[in-house]
Amino acid sequence: MKKMVMVLAMVSAFCMTADAQLSGLLGKVTDATTSATQKSSTLSSLTGIISSKLIPTEKQIVGTWAYQEPAVMFTSKNALKSAAGSMASASIEKKLQTYFSKVGIKKGNLTITFDEEKNFAIKKGKKDVKTGTYTIDGSTVTLTFKGKTNPCKITPQLDNGSLVMVMDATSLKNFLAGMASYVSSLSTVTTVLNAYDGMKLGIRLSKE
Repeated sequence: MKKMVMVLAMVSAFCMTADAQLSGLLGKVTDATTSATQKSSTLSSLTGIISSKLIPTEKQIVGTWAYQEPAVMFTSKNALKSAAGSMASASIEKKLQTYFSKVGIKKGNLTITFDEEKNFAIKKGKKDVKTGTYTIDGSTVTLTFKGKTNPCKITPQLDNGSLVMVMDATSLKNFLAGMASYVSSLSTVTTVLNAYDGMKLGIRLSKE
C-alpha cells in the first residue's frame, strides 16, 4: 500500500512538473508570437500601405515641408508580403538615402514649398532653389521642374502630420534629375524597385 502511495505521489509530481514546463513553454511561444506580431505590425506601419483615406486635399498640401527620411510604400498588403515587407524596405531605404545625399536631399537641408497658385519651390541648404509647377488630379500630384520636360507623377499620403510622396521608378529618376544636373548609380535602386510589383519609393516630410 505504501509503495502504491509513493508511486502515485511520484506520478503526480511528474505530471505537475510536466504541466509547469509545458505551461512555461506555451507561455514563451505565446509571448514570442505576440512580440513578432506586434513587431510586424509596427514595421508594416512604418513601411506603409497606400490608402485612399490618406490622400491629402489641395489645401492640405499648401505650405512648407521639411525632408525627414526616405519612404517605402506598397499599393496593397499582398505587395508588402511579396516584397518580404520590412526587410526589403529597410535595405532599400538605406540605399535610397545614399543616392538622395548625392543630390542634396538630407534631413535639415531640404524643404519643399507648395503655394496656392500651383507653384512649388525646393530649397537645398540656404541658396539652392529648384522651382516648377504642380497639379493635383485625384490621388496623383504631378511635379514639373522648370526647364525639364519629364514630369514626376507622385502618390501623396498625409498621416499624423507627415506628408509622404512616393513614386515609381520612372518618376523617381525624373524627380532626382530635377534636383541635380545628373543622377548617377541609380540603377541598383530602380532595379530593385521594378522587381517588386506594387512598391513605390519617395520621401517623408513634416510641415514647418
